Amino acid sequence: YITPEITGKFPGYLSPSMGLKFEDIPNGLAAVSKIPALGWVQMVAYAGYCELSGPTTRAANTSDYSDITPGDYGFKVLTS
Repeated sequence: YITPEITGKFPGYLSPSMGLKFEDIPNGLAAVSKIPALGWVQMVAYAGYCELSGPTTRAANTSDYSDITPGDYGFKVLTS
């Protein structure tokens, strides 16, 4: 909430076809009603894509880690 107050907002247009600039969007919950519906659709679609595409890293393969104790990251304890 406070970041746009301190750092400022992006220059340019949020929606050029509607003539809506980034600086016209208020902070906080008041912004919910000002963002165009297609903007919300775009954000939800991207979040859905990120969720449904799934991780493609080695960490996603849990069979590689079946013999490791949870919380054991392989660090040596430095005690005297």
